Formats: sequence, C-alpha cells, structure tokens
Amino acid sequence: MLVAPEVFDQRDEDGIVVLLNASPDAAQHAAVREAATICPAAAIQVRE
Repeated sequence: MLVAPEVFDQRDEDGIVVLLNASPDAAQHAAVREAATICPAAAIQVRE
C-alpha cells in the first residue's frame, strides 16, 4: 500500500492487505482516506 505504508501492507503470497496500525495519528488520516478511495477491491473502510 504505497499511499500509507505505515498503516497498510500487502502480503506477497496472495496480495491481501494487512492492517499495521489501527489507530494512525492525525498526520496520516489523509493518506488513509486516499488509500480507501483508491483500493481496487474496496477492502479498506475508514471509521472515524
């Protein structure tokens, strides 16, 4: 997950997105929202 690599990663073996940080700091919120918007599988949801 290139947009928010401190928050998300992707497993090499199957491409599944892995959540690294469930409570990112405020500075990362915009990147997390962008990652959710551009996720082709719509697998990322943001709850505030």
